[in-house]
Amino acid sequence: MCLRSQEVESQLDLRRVQQLPQHTQTHISRMTHSAGLLLALGASLIAVASTTIVQDCGSKATVNGVKVSGCELPPCLLKRGEDIVVEIDFENLQETTESLTAKVHGNIGGVDIPWFGVDENACNDLTVGDCPVEGNEKIYYSAHVPILSSYPAVAVIVKWQLLTQNNEDAACFLVPAQIV
Repeated sequence: MCLRSQEVESQLDLRRVQQLPQHTQTHISRMTHSAGLLLALGASLIAVASTTIVQDCGSKATVNGVKVSGCELPPCLLKRGEDIVVEIDFENLQETTESLTAKVHGNIGGVDIPWFGVDENACNDLTVGDCPVEGNEKIYYSAHVPILSSYPAVAVIVKWQLLTQNNEDAACFLVPAQIV
């Protein structure tokens, strides 16, 4: 169908609607408005659903979202011998910091154990923004994390911190996980 034919059909459809009783036109208008709202709501739910539910543990920055690959609802299943990607989207609210340091621990039975394989220099894992991190700068951090085959199959609470040069939490979150 050519564009001209589509325009004519749209005008005919509009005329047909205008010939309907007023209460029917109002109903159609409300349905169209409701469909638009549902579409917008659905799009926002998709955006929310793609993040992982985590507990903030003292972030000074505004954390817009955290994603742990393959996990929306904890506990996150971490498969030994595979890598995951951890992404943090945040806006720095503090003064400028020259550096960001990634500090990651797994808490097993009340004992914090360092998580090996994470680059401590978080500046190397910034995909949006850079170091030094300016005040109010939008930052996107994305780190590949190995789940070593030598790790035991155990429940763990992962604590992920991005620390400023003053050792303050720019971003900090806790997420329950199960190493399998």
